[in-house]
Amino acid sequence: MPATGFNLVEARGFIEDLEANGGTVMAPALHAALALPEQPGLFRQVIFVTDGSVGNEQELLGMIGNELGNSRLFMVGIGSAPNTWFMRKSAEIGRGSHTQIGKQDEVEERMGLLWSHIRIPALSDICVDWGVDAEYYPEIIPDMYAGEPLWVVARLPLQPSAITVCGQLNGQYWENASQPFSTQGPETLSTLWARRKIEALEDSMLFGADRDLANEEIKQVALDFGLLTSQTSLVAVDKTPARLPGEVMAQGNIPGLLPAGTTGHVTGFPQTAAGWKGKLVLSLLSLLIAGWMFWFSPAIGTPQPGRR
Repeated sequence: MPATGFNLVEARGFIEDLEANGGTVMAPALHAALALPEQPGLFRQVIFVTDGSVGNEQELLGMIGNELGNSRLFMVGIGSAPNTWFMRKSAEIGRGSHTQIGKQDEVEERMGLLWSHIRIPALSDICVDWGVDAEYYPEIIPDMYAGEPLWVVARLPLQPSAITVCGQLNGQYWENASQPFSTQGPETLSTLWARRKIEALEDSMLFGADRDLANEEIKQVALDFGLLTSQTSLVAVDKTPARLPGEVMAQGNIPGLLPAGTTGHVTGFPQTAAGWKGKLVLSLLSLLIAGWMFWFSPAIGTPQPGRR
């Protein structure tokens, strides 16, 4: 609806009359927003706000990827209930951003920052020309907004002479070419690229990629870069010898450890079945005495009517 005064009053009244029943059903709301017809000349940005969690993350992520179109999706989670991974991944697939609000008194401030952030995209429909064949992530580059950097991690066969960034700026084509700054990067840079590649492979399975082939590639990348994934595990092996070769092993009794401040004289262990024969004899003797007292004790008469 157009943001007229009347429609705003109607919207606020509708929200105030809502009654939560304890459930979180995201699919109908997302579908209703993303299925709206596009308006010529307008750039649609969907802001999804929730304080609840869901259990059908895979279904929702697939729906967002299939129905997004030219829209942008911004996810806002309030409190600890929303699944942070799902909210972040939804915003990534939706080419938007994720905002996490921990407390209710932060809602106005965080939402104000989000609104000022997305009012005018600085650069949309971004493309990167690396000058050489490159494998880079994210494969779908999100829009860039004022005051934010553009992060893209790539693996190149050789250093390019120039890298060109292009996109749409205020409805017009824009590009900028620059020479890359070369430096000896640490190993963590290659690890960052590997993690992004693994994440892209995991995302591809949400949209119909062959699961066996994707898992095999995930395993190979993880082994090449020493990463813990759903297909690999890390095992620590101590190769330091515990004793010198040829050293004779000693044998001896090891005393039991006692709690600090106690001695063996005051500390006992729970009784077990040891000495059961003596306890059985005492039990039988007690039973015989009780039986003798029962059978040979004098009988107690019952009072007759009229007698005292």
